[in-house]
Amino acid sequence: MIPNRSEYLQQQAQQGQKIMGVLPALYPRELLWAFDILPAEIWDPPGDILLANAHLQATICPVVKRSLEFILKDPEVVNSGYLFPHTCDSLQNLATQVKDLIGMPIPVYTFYNPKGSFNKVTSTFYRDILFDFQKALEQANGPLDPDKLKVACELGFKIDSRLLTLQKARMTDHLNLNNREYFQLIRGGEYINPHYYLELLNQVKILDQPLENRHTRLLVSGILPPDNDTLYFLDELKVSIVVDDLLSGSRRLPVTTMDPPADPIEYLTDRFFLLPPCSTKANSLDERLHHLKKLAVEGRIHGVLFNIVKFCEPELFDHRFLVKAFKKLGLPILSLETELQPGLSGQDKTRIEAFIEILDEEALV
Repeated sequence: MIPNRSEYLQQQAQQGQKIMGVLPALYPRELLWAFDILPAEIWDPPGDILLANAHLQATICPVVKRSLEFILKDPEVVNSGYLFPHTCDSLQNLATQVKDLIGMPIPVYTFYNPKGSFNKVTSTFYRDILFDFQKALEQANGPLDPDKLKVACELGFKIDSRLLTLQKARMTDHLNLNNREYFQLIRGGEYINPHYYLELLNQVKILDQPLENRHTRLLVSGILPPDNDTLYFLDELKVSIVVDDLLSGSRRLPVTTMDPPADPIEYLTDRFFLLPPCSTKANSLDERLHHLKKLAVEGRIHGVLFNIVKFCEPELFDHRFLVKAFKKLGLPILSLETELQPGLSGQDKTRIEAFIEILDEEALV
């Protein structure tokens, strides 16, 4: 149901579609859509890292390394520039390298998301950077049509609403998708044309009655979901990830359904500050813990899986505190470290099996 990323983007480029490479994670996608630009998000492109190591130190996270490797190989599908949101220091430094040191024949944009909680200053700042980004895009793509931005925001609103509905359905066992199928669907929004993506989301059937749930229920937290081999293995063990706290997943969805957009800029501003607490937004640990506790209760979870990208500083800052807090709640924890390489190591496989055995034993008590 979900098209292959590489093949799909190649097909779109051959048809004359404007495509922008977008680094993780929070950016005003609707503004790109209004300029008829398709975002192609760059998180974990496959392949060996051969060129990027010459530009980066060894302790940089693999998201940054793989992104730079992808950029240095000069993919033909990216024809309208690259966008670097201010997600972390490593990605901000990468933006400087790509823009000022390595040099690109296509535009390189930055988008400096505000950090911290909503207030008058941060909301004003966000509106200002939206207008600045709009002006930068107009230099290469011509004047923005206000009506197209409103239509784009309405489309984004529909996608958000449907994703929130599917998220709730999975949490309540009304979605007949395994782990791999569910996260493949969620990640399809990283590169699929939004009109087509909404069609795909609407094709997913929500069950009238909940599935008979004999599965172990997990909350997964991190930047990205576990790789496909790990998701397959969890499916084999009859483990369901029913709740996610992923930067590539639910952290990019408002915590509640918003009103349909009237003023696009106000809508985009409100949407940003309705996103869940996140390590990359510098929200307080108490805010984040409160949000995760709520998810754990609503999802009736049995344990927490932290899928930690190696050297990811924002996540590692929060990780130790969250582990302690969940242990105080009596929830078993498993932390896996990933370098975004395909495959499940024997050691991790053994650790997952032992973790699930503990959860099953506690469920019988």
